[in-house]
Amino acid sequence: MAILFQAGIAGLVTFVVWVLYDPLSAKSALKGGLVAVIPNFVFAYLAFRYIASEHVERVKALMLGGHTLKIILTVVLCALVLSQSSLAPGFFIAGFVITLLTQLTASFFFKH
Repeated sequence: MAILFQAGIAGLVTFVVWVLYDPLSAKSALKGGLVAVIPNFVFAYLAFRYIASEHVERVKALMLGGHTLKIILTVVLCALVLSQSSLAPGFFIAGFVITLLTQLTASFFFKH
């Protein structure tokens, strides 16, 4: 649910940038949001596939491996996007940071 919230925020940021600035800036903000969302989705998929009480060691290993993969994937995606010539770097970073910050605020919106 939190990853969908992040994706929604990335979409909202993209829309606001598109309305206030231009399509290139909006695409850059969207790319920043996706660079934040995709690794989080991969981590969540790997880390929470199994019920922890039934597969303790497997879940522990997948959490560690998933976190490592998340960091590597974030670096690779950032490098790929930042190597593109048609990019507004400021909007890319803004989209990335705003989307990442939604992780901190998600607990206020989704009480368990």
